[in-house]
Amino acid sequence: MTAHVLRSAVHAALRLATTLACLPAALSAAAQPAQGATAIVRTPTGPVAAPHRVEVFVNSAMLLTHADGATVYLLDGLQLLEAQLSQGLPSTEAEAARVARERVQRLGGQLQARAANAAQGMVLAAQYGIDRIPAVVIDGRAIVYGMTDVQKAVAAYALRQERAR
Repeated sequence: MTAHVLRSAVHAALRLATTLACLPAALSAAAQPAQGATAIVRTPTGPVAAPHRVEVFVNSAMLLTHADGATVYLLDGLQLLEAQLSQGLPSTEAEAARVARERVQRLGGQLQARAANAAQGMVLAAQYGIDRIPAVVIDGRAIVYGMTDVQKAVAAYALRQERAR
């Protein structure tokens, strides 16, 4: 089996896992447009309140701090899974297929969860109009770019919101 055919099989397995695991959530999220999502320029009026939902969009090279309570989307998660599943596969088709099946079985639910996180993150990033990372989305209404300290990003947004009042 050539490396190309094997990669195609791994891609197909990841697509299936992603579709099964997150299609309902992704469709639900996509059905709700992110009105007013901006790069911390536009802030809602009214009293400053603690955010109800914080979503963070990063890749595996970024080190996040103070992300407790935030939903973190690893946007290069599918590429990482593909690399993990196809790393060092034997050159014979039968042996490579056996090893790939073992890896998929060993990862089980973790494979689905990681694939779903990456896929849902990509859907949401497109919905919010995110054009660079790291990005911290606060209550689906504002985006803070360039900060890997989530607590500081939320504080920067709150300060901006307070000054706008």
